[in-house]
Amino acid sequence: MNRLAITNVEIYNKTYLAYNLLDENRDLLDFQLFLNDSILNNIYIGKVENVIENLNAAFVRISPTQRCYLPLNKVNNIIYTKRNSTRKLLSVGDEIVIQIVKEAIKTKEPVASCDFTLEGDYALVTTRNKKMSVSRKLDVDQRKKMIDLSLKYKSKDYGILIRTNAKEVKIDMVEKDIIKLTTLFNNIKSFSEHRSMYDVLYNAPKGYISKIKSQNAKNIDYIYTDIEEVYQQIKEHLGYLCDREVIKFYDDKDVSLKTLYNIRRFVDELTQKTVKLKSGANIIIESLETLTIIDVNTSKGSKQKNVIEKVNCEAAVEIARQLRLRNISGMVIIDFINMDSKKQNEKLIQCLKAEISKDSVKTDFIDITKLGLIELTRKKTSKSLVDILR
Repeated sequence: MNRLAITNVEIYNKTYLAYNLLDENRDLLDFQLFLNDSILNNIYIGKVENVIENLNAAFVRISPTQRCYLPLNKVNNIIYTKRNSTRKLLSVGDEIVIQIVKEAIKTKEPVASCDFTLEGDYALVTTRNKKMSVSRKLDVDQRKKMIDLSLKYKSKDYGILIRTNAKEVKIDMVEKDIIKLTTLFNNIKSFSEHRSMYDVLYNAPKGYISKIKSQNAKNIDYIYTDIEEVYQQIKEHLGYLCDREVIKFYDDKDVSLKTLYNIRRFVDELTQKTVKLKSGANIIIESLETLTIIDVNTSKGSKQKNVIEKVNCEAAVEIARQLRLRNISGMVIIDFINMDSKKQNEKLIQCLKAEISKDSVKTDFIDITKLGLIELTRKKTSKSLVDILR
């Protein structure tokens, strides 16, 4: 029985919202800290501050104190609210509609896009892909009904994606969501010309709402929170969970939710470099500026060949889990314990590929170097746990 707790936790004199999912054995399945000042997925009217031709990018200011990086290689759908030149794609002083698609990471500024996505409760409207599509996790009959529904609202300006959690509700609820999103899209497009520079055209749903939606809610048996605003937001955006009586407001005065779910202990464990394995071996995670290095170390009593294979497979499972829980992104180099058998190495690679395929964030197996190091990449979508706490 999987239980999710969402509550405030104070770390280094700063308050974060913790998302903490445990399985029936109270093992950690998912974890994330959210900042209250996140601008991810918000839509702004920004002013082009600089265009860097050799980078094929621009810097766009979205407030007096914040600017963002805008790659120009995939810019197809610019909505201008003020244009200084028709001879260039973008010019300094242009005012355009942009969405924040990646948060600031370390010294890098937030990344913006001129394409944007509006996230509903059961559907998405996006200008990045103009197709009508449905989650593959719906059965054949459901998929056909949803495709027929989305085609009713087909447009040359956007595509519609029906989410996995649409299977939990009646089709009229999905249709209401599509109508809400398409209306919002048209309003943003038509009203933007009457709005001013730095105006926020769209405030995206809170991070924890998006995270619950992105997961299979069927795998969450109960959601507990001791924060009234969070409780109401979940009821508003994830109403189908109310029918299952999944959402519970936690008001025990004797034991706090963060204590009950050992949230501070999990934070401490996920910020340590060394992770101990049940076999007695360990993995060491070293996050550098441009990549993460992971080293697998065997224990003194497990030098035999058959034991090494088991330790490596155990480490592969744990490494995939740590990448997800710590939200590590970018290039990852893994140094497993050396094995002489090609068959053993192939088995290890298959084990690792199977584990990273379970990640909701795109994670790719790249190659094995001549030195036997394994290379992975994990898509950057938001700050890692370590970066959030810096």
